[in-house]
Amino acid sequence: MGIVNYQGYIDQIDNSDPVVSEINWFIREIYLPAHKRADKSSKATRTLAVLFSIWAFTLLGFFAIAELSPHLKIFTQNQLWDGYDFNWIVLAALPSLMLATFVSFRVYPFKRADNTFVESDEFTWRKRQSLALASFNLIFVVALTCAFTKPLICLLGISCVAGFLLTYMSNRLFGFTASSIRNQTMVHHLRRLKREYEIARHDAGAFEVDRIQAETFKRLFSMVENMIDRRDREILGDHYKVHNSAFDLVKGLKK
Repeated sequence: MGIVNYQGYIDQIDNSDPVVSEINWFIREIYLPAHKRADKSSKATRTLAVLFSIWAFTLLGFFAIAELSPHLKIFTQNQLWDGYDFNWIVLAALPSLMLATFVSFRVYPFKRADNTFVESDEFTWRKRQSLALASFNLIFVVALTCAFTKPLICLLGISCVAGFLLTYMSNRLFGFTASSIRNQTMVHHLRRLKREYEIARHDAGAFEVDRIQAETFKRLFSMVENMIDRRDREILGDHYKVHNSAFDLVKGLKK
């Protein structure tokens, strides 16, 4: 989550206020760290799922063409350059490589060099994750340019399908994306609650402060209880969905 610069004419209340202190504690100690932890895994698994799908379509596409149109003989040359001829068929995978590279850098912090939009720790993990995902594509580049054989391409294609299912189901089962969005939403709600409290306190008389604080505390703990209920429902829902999907897949294979 990026750093938000405050703009407005109503002064912010410091941490000495009990309501502001409690809201800030929930943000800093519970929901924001939980969002950051889940966000890393969410982006990694979702990006890997997309990369696996790109290479699955590409590699199995080559295999399907070889099976459906054997007269094309696309696997006659297993290297990009064998010393005599250039394997132009491999170049058909160039758009897939470009797309996979673009997807790999989807979380890279390109926006500004001074990290205005991301914090320093987020800048570091985004950069490392993007480079790791981009390096993942080298496996398929080596296979296409140095070992372009029908059995290997088929094996890699099937492995990509399995990898897609594994990363997708892992994300759903462990709830990375759901947890990231849920905690990020809670942080936004808490910040809004704090701002509403600051606005209510701005023109309030001394006799109204206790009432405003009590009402805000009541809303705060109600939001926390609702978040716990929502978390439990989503965790159970994700487990049921993954279980049902796996069960349906097994039934389909038996048929």
